[in-house]
Amino acid sequence: MMVAEICTDQNAWDDYVNRAAGASNYHRWTWRQAIEGTYGHKPYYLAAVEDGIVHGVLPLFHIKSRLFGASLVSVPFFSYGGFLATTTAARDALLDRAVDFARELKVQRIELRQGAPAESGWQESSSKVTMEIPLPDTSEQLWKRLSTGMRNKIRNGMKHGLRAEWGGLEDIDQFYPVFAANMRNLGTPVYPKAWFQNVWRSSPDSVRILTLWDGTAAVASAFLVGFRSTMELPWSASLPESRKKYSQVLLYWTFLEWAIQQRFKRMDLGRCTPGGGTYEFKRHWLCEERPLHWQYWLSSGVSLPRLNPDSSRFRFAVRMWRHLPLPVANGLGPLIVRSIP
Repeated sequence: MMVAEICTDQNAWDDYVNRAAGASNYHRWTWRQAIEGTYGHKPYYLAAVEDGIVHGVLPLFHIKSRLFGASLVSVPFFSYGGFLATTTAARDALLDRAVDFARELKVQRIELRQGAPAESGWQESSSKVTMEIPLPDTSEQLWKRLSTGMRNKIRNGMKHGLRAEWGGLEDIDQFYPVFAANMRNLGTPVYPKAWFQNVWRSSPDSVRILTLWDGTAAVASAFLVGFRSTMELPWSASLPESRKKYSQVLLYWTFLEWAIQQRFKRMDLGRCTPGGGTYEFKRHWLCEERPLHWQYWLSSGVSLPRLNPDSSRFRFAVRMWRHLPLPVANGLGPLIVRSIP
């Protein structure tokens, strides 16, 4: 009989994830350590088991938020997660057990960040997309595909003498100030520095950090994570004054060229909202736009979570955050962002 239960066997969990065709990087056990260690969110890692064999998994985290209420999320802070199941019976067992936990914990919703379409019978939202670039065999082939305007911007970035350096844990000290300043300028609370350190420590073989230097100053940086044949860009940033030297364009070209050299087949530029500024920048890199299918179980009387960027309250909060001194924003941001998965 198929049953879904809390899994305590990391090896059995990862063995299943490593075999599953639809697995994302964030199904791996290591992310449990990074998320719980940074934010304290309690994990509930469910495995569908029959006769001692794992047939499906569902990583869940209990998020307690004054802003959005309590929820179970798979997986917070990333674009992907949700259930993996070999059979319909395994899927149903996982979803039923997740609902049991939701009722026991009195949470308002379960959010599954499936990425690809999946049958669950739950409500679905596809308001976000991810932008993916199919990578050719050589950087010369990618160069020829880019528009003349984009190639000219890359050349201009090179002419300004910006220097690229690759690194790991030690380069978070250069990445974080650029990232934190960019988040403040966007009016968005920043993650704690410990988050990036814990992500690296949890997966040191797959994380790379690229930093662009203008003389002795770090002006742009990217935090990249590799999984199977895909390189993903969860986070990147550049300082406003450096964009006149095309730092952001050169940053993208540098990691795309590197990803091709490392034989990755796809570059995932991360999620964004269609029509937004980030979306418009990414689409010039010849991306394939893919909707992200997030699925929801909702308790009685609860509606789908919606953060309306056009509301006066949202615009006011963003405007106020942009005017905070950077040390204040960096101090307050981590206290807020833990509740915004």
